[in-house]
Amino acid sequence: MDAFTVETLSLPQIRALYRERMTRDFPPNELKPLAMIEKALARDEYVCYGAVNGGGILAYAYFVKLKENGKPYALFDYYAVRQEIRDRGVGSRFLQALIAGPLREMDCVLLEVDDPDCAQTPEEMNKRNRRLAFYLRNGLRDADAKATVFGVQYKILTLPLGSAVSRQEVRQKYAALYRSLLPARMFRENVFIHNDEE
Repeated sequence: MDAFTVETLSLPQIRALYRERMTRDFPPNELKPLAMIEKALARDEYVCYGAVNGGGILAYAYFVKLKENGKPYALFDYYAVRQEIRDRGVGSRFLQALIAGPLREMDCVLLEVDDPDCAQTPEEMNKRNRRLAFYLRNGLRDADAKATVFGVQYKILTLPLGSAVSRQEVRQKYAALYRSLLPARMFRENVFIHNDEE
């Protein structure tokens, strides 16, 4: 069993993870420029946690975060387990540790997962369904909302923590989190939160 502690990552750790792992863990169209992450960190609108042990960072979770009426809420931005230790339960244990630890301070946590309905191949659909099942098994719930961000189609999930949020509130919070990260024009051209009829 891979033991770890949940730690807030330092800027040097974040930079190293970006260079060494994030460029492999995420496709280019889903990976923000490091400078964008650093600017959000400097504004205290971003936080990065790691599952850390003597062997390094086993897994990491990055969040965009904002406050509304003094209550913090967040969006999972990146979540990955070190490739060579995947399928050993580290991802579930790290997520549960985040929920019991730093995320319990949040009023609401949102997560986007690749929409299985938009997969191009049966293999891709299977992969997306497995990822969705992982998050649902670990306590997230379908928010009954979808979005397309930089051409990637997502289902939006929510982690029930503080007050219950309606589908409309999920959409509003989701949009606000992206607006905090992106210049206005980039947001308008690349973030589309779908209505019920879409």
